[in-house]
Amino acid sequence: MKIAGLILAGGQASRMHGQDKAFLDTGKGLSLDRVFARLQQECSTVAISANGDSARFDAWHCPVLPDFMHDVGPLAGVLSGLEWAESSGYTTLITIPVDTPFIPAGLVAALVPAPSYACCGERSHPLVAAWPVSARAALAAQLSFLTQENKKHQTRVRTLANTLGARAVDFPLVEGMDPFMNINTPQDLMLAQKYCASVRNVEAEGGKE
Repeated sequence: MKIAGLILAGGQASRMHGQDKAFLDTGKGLSLDRVFARLQQECSTVAISANGDSARFDAWHCPVLPDFMHDVGPLAGVLSGLEWAESSGYTTLITIPVDTPFIPAGLVAALVPAPSYACCGERSHPLVAAWPVSARAALAAQLSFLTQENKKHQTRVRTLANTLGARAVDFPLVEGMDPFMNINTPQDLMLAQKYCASVRNVEAEGGKE
């Protein structure tokens, strides 16, 4: 099984006042650095899904995939990622949003075989997922015939997961926190930084993260 990783960094971050979430300082590294390191450890290759000037990601030395469809949300990035993974000979694509910096070790092993997505407690995280590259055709079809009436449903990640019969994979809380928390607001960023500070204090006392 050949597994590729994709970091979804194409969101507009409106609730972060347009700040590029890839470069959020968690207090223990950039959000992008943390997600990239996890995928690099557990996947054969990693790409970044993002629009705009790709040069801002030069330091990560990986493919940067723009969306070929617009105004359909994160599924545009998933589709570009599936097309890239399929053309590169991979069988499975792991997706993680760039604003999800506390991904636990062993994520990929837990998610395969695809299709699957992560859950923690009663909350699901359908973009933290494993997709078979064969899902490209199903996703392309899902996004092909959008109307004003069906657009909200057809552009939901959950719709694709349900179409594929994806299974939910449950993960435990880590230090009382959902490891798939998203940094969507300045308040979320403060919470993430507070968590990282508490982890540093534990490590300084001889504990472990």
